[in-house]
Amino acid sequence: MTKVLGPIATLSKDKRELKDSALRATSCALDETYLYYRDLGKGSTRNLEREAMLSKYWSAAAIPLRHFDDNLSQICEHKSEYWVNPEHYNDEDIQELGIGLNDVRQAYRRMLNPRAY
Repeated sequence: MTKVLGPIATLSKDKRELKDSALRATSCALDETYLYYRDLGKGSTRNLEREAMLSKYWSAAAIPLRHFDDNLSQICEHKSEYWVNPEHYNDEDIQELGIGLNDVRQAYRRMLNPRAY
């Protein structure tokens, strides 16, 4: 019996670790984006290097998320594309793609604590 349960327990642990990794990457992308908007709100000028990093953070979040939440994974990928050329998106595009920062945060929170929703 332990020979069977051992691989199952390992698989479950691996899945939890992968989900934690996906959540961590999403949290990092959210935090960095909120910090960037905070700085812009305080008068900082647009920073193309920082926007490139935001694109990479969102792309990195999309990859592990595909195993748990395809919709949130696609949203993160769209968010990554957004940060490559944010000036090409208007409010309607952002709403249609579901990439508004508060929308993404709510989807992240639902994945983080599904019992609360």
